[in-house]
Amino acid sequence: MLNNRRENRNACYLRASILIKQGDQRIDAEAFDISKNGMRLVVPNARQVPDYFMVSIPRRHMMEHVRVVRRGDSELGVVIRELPR
Repeated sequence: MLNNRRENRNACYLRASILIKQGDQRIDAEAFDISKNGMRLVVPNARQVPDYFMVSIPRRHMMEHVRVVRRGDSELGVVIRELPR
């Protein structure tokens, strides 16, 4: 199988939280295949997650703004967004 990814992904399974509306709403998630630029998230219902949100992965001390690029029933592919400083 051909891999067209620009960055290598680290196979992992980590607990994560999706934070919506400045953290007012939290959705439990599982993070897989984390790379420098993105990751795969598994959630109970991907259709309820907006296109832009923050994801927190405490074990990696990560808090990132992300954008959905792929959406399934219970899975999201996201890219990490660089915000202006």
